[in-house]
Amino acid sequence: MDNILLWVGLALVVALLTFLNQKQVYSSGVKRAYRELHELTGKVRSGQSEEADVNRWEKALAEINKHPNEFNKLEAEIGIRRTFAAYLEQHYPQDPRLPELRETASYQKDSVWGIKIGDYGSKK
Repeated sequence: MDNILLWVGLALVVALLTFLNQKQVYSSGVKRAYRELHELTGKVRSGQSEEADVNRWEKALAEINKHPNEFNKLEAEIGIRRTFAAYLEQHYPQDPRLPELRETASYQKDSVWGIKIGDYGSKK
């Protein structure tokens, strides 16, 4: 009977930790940056972006860069780098960050870990 209670207790602990992992509590800055980047991405895609949005972009990107896991999730969801590059191309075509940003945006990861999955072709 004691073994059953121990196993049930262990299963409950694992379930609780899994639930808490899904519901991570982020700081208000990360939540704000997440919402801001979603909004800015929508504006760029709908063609409603403005030159004045650059401060919002930079502030939100600086905050989300502090949390690589969230940055990777947003990159997979909405393509932050690609969208920010499109924004800069439209409003600031002479920005010195643009060539490097284009290059990094062109390499899309297949997963959060960056593992490239697929056909790599023959080695001939």
